[in-house]
Amino acid sequence: MPTLPHMPCRVALPLLSLLPLLAVGCGGEAAGSVSRWSGTMDTLPSGLVQVINPAEGVWDSSTAWRVVEDLRIGTVEGEGPDLFGEVQALEVDPQGRIWVLEGQSQELRVFDRDGRHVRTIGRKGGGPGEFSQPIGIAWSAQGELWVPDPDNNRVSMIDTAGTFVGSHRMIGGFVFIPWPGGFDTAGYFYNFLPDMSGGGRGFRMLLVRYDTAMTALDTLVPPRWQGPEEYFELTSADGRSHMRGSVPFMPSLDWELTPAGDFWFVHTGSYELFRVNAEGDTVLKVTKPFEQVPVTGEDVDSAVAGMEWFTKQGGKVDRSRFPGVKPATRSFYVADDGHLWVEPTTADRADQDRVFDIFDPEGRYLGRVRLPFSMGYPPPVIRGDMIVAVTRDELEVPFVVRAKVVKPRESEDQ
Repeated sequence: MPTLPHMPCRVALPLLSLLPLLAVGCGGEAAGSVSRWSGTMDTLPSGLVQVINPAEGVWDSSTAWRVVEDLRIGTVEGEGPDLFGEVQALEVDPQGRIWVLEGQSQELRVFDRDGRHVRTIGRKGGGPGEFSQPIGIAWSAQGELWVPDPDNNRVSMIDTAGTFVGSHRMIGGFVFIPWPGGFDTAGYFYNFLPDMSGGGRGFRMLLVRYDTAMTALDTLVPPRWQGPEEYFELTSADGRSHMRGSVPFMPSLDWELTPAGDFWFVHTGSYELFRVNAEGDTVLKVTKPFEQVPVTGEDVDSAVAGMEWFTKQGGKVDRSRFPGVKPATRSFYVADDGHLWVEPTTADRADQDRVFDIFDPEGRYLGRVRLPFSMGYPPPVIRGDMIVAVTRDELEVPFVVRAKVVKPRESEDQ
């Protein structure tokens, strides 16, 4: 089964909005923060709202958010449930329990609010309640955890007590990592479907909307990246197999489907954020100044080492094709409350996966947050004042961390 990387959402494909957009100008930050914002917000004749941010945010030392770690689950040795090999996805239930999808062992592990192991659910296999290649988890409105498992051609449902309650058939054959699906607030379920009719442009992702009986209701066709697609390619001597790897540091479109059912995508090369409605119309554009960061020789060496999977098969990496500067952003996430967490590219390697620019739901730049831990794959859960994420130590051992986002009163009030 081909595994198609989507890390994090770096398949140069934006998704369409799943729900009506939040009303621009409603909610947002406290009046004091907004009054200090020196950017511009204009509605163009087309209806597009354009937000142009200054380089500096509105926070000062008294209003800036802080992130404080308050729980860490994991170990570097032993055989217990807190020894993780490959965390595939995370979720948090209404009781505050943390659900961890462990990819190597093919099971779900549940931990209480204090980090104590509650239970382990499932195992590798094809029977009811077993998993072969689960790729994500999402809570339904009925309080069931849906687990897409394309290798078993099904979506399994687990209740909050850890009991397998049923499954729905899904089309297998492809894996997108991390999983781009989920539920919207109306209770509809979304899952991917690859469309191989793109000809020379390769596959494209379709997004199918289902009801809770897994009946397909709509198929959304996302727009595609229109810029140059740069790849290193390798075809076997008999022409039967073909491999390609993206040229590192090339700009792309990164997209994020929010837990609330909203959608944003970012042009990584220019630090431009866009919001798209269900008809494919761009309704909001957000920009922010940034400093270009050059691609160094050390960067190239590291990127080439990371393509060992390609070069070991005989593929050739042409260093001259690497761009001279890095994309402006590396990753981004959308919190449940609509705030955008955008990771900028900086020259300081110590900032990687730790520093994020925060925008309010209307696109105003608030300021920069530095995490006490790195936060990478899989996508974190950012819900209210809580972050649950996976971090790794110097030996690349994964740990699950929970942190509180401390929001001083003025920047917290809505």
